[in-house]
Amino acid sequence: MLQLNQSVFQKDNGYNASCQIEMKQSKEREIEKWVLCPVCNNKTRLKLRKNTVLKNFPLFCPKCRQETLINVERWNISIIKEPDA
Repeated sequence: MLQLNQSVFQKDNGYNASCQIEMKQSKEREIEKWVLCPVCNNKTRLKLRKNTVLKNFPLFCPKCRQETLINVERWNISIIKEPDA
């Protein structure tokens, strides 16, 4: 089993943001990645595949209870709006 933590940095709509994903691979499934919360870096309930496309998706973190708007295309995650502190 392959495990890799990877940071994705992208600038979108004036926000300089980073979001992390956790990648796992098994023999019977293609590579899937868990999206990690940009606020607390814990796993969310969202899993991505290479062909996943999301536009203006409200990513919710069950641990810190923050909601962040994201776009996803080919494992490139860009944060549109971060939660207000």
